[in-house]
Amino acid sequence: MIRLSQKGWNNVMIYTVVILIALFIGLPEYFKQGSNEPQPQLISANQTLLALHFPAHQIERAGPNWRVQPAVLTDEELTALLQQWQHAVLPDKSPLNPVNPVLITEVSVWLTGKPAQQHWQLYQANDNHWLKAVDADLWYRLPQGQADLLFPSVLH
Repeated sequence: MIRLSQKGWNNVMIYTVVILIALFIGLPEYFKQGSNEPQPQLISANQTLLALHFPAHQIERAGPNWRVQPAVLTDEELTALLQQWQHAVLPDKSPLNPVNPVLITEVSVWLTGKPAQQHWQLYQANDNHWLKAVDADLWYRLPQGQADLLFPSVLH
């Protein structure tokens, strides 16, 4: 057996705890960085957007073109909105639900290959915007500014 003084054993314990803490914090981050899995998208890459139904506005594909009923977006704004929906990346699922969220708006998304629409709701809690997948009951905290890109204020 190793003979150490009380001070020596205290040092061994302190270094052991520091190493364990570094392992518990560092390993999950290392594995998260090491996985090259693409982050999930709001709309899967193998699906095509057919329609977005906001409470007072409908955006639908009419042949090769898109139309907004009632018309509140220019063609450029509409194209940008559709690009955002088609290519938006979902943040990690939040382990905690927001506290006292306030519903701002909602949207039904129609996709190719899906018999029913997906329901998404936009909430605000404190200074954060939260996206809720109603069908799966999952919450996502949106990065700053992404809520305005996906849910323009003229469509609320």
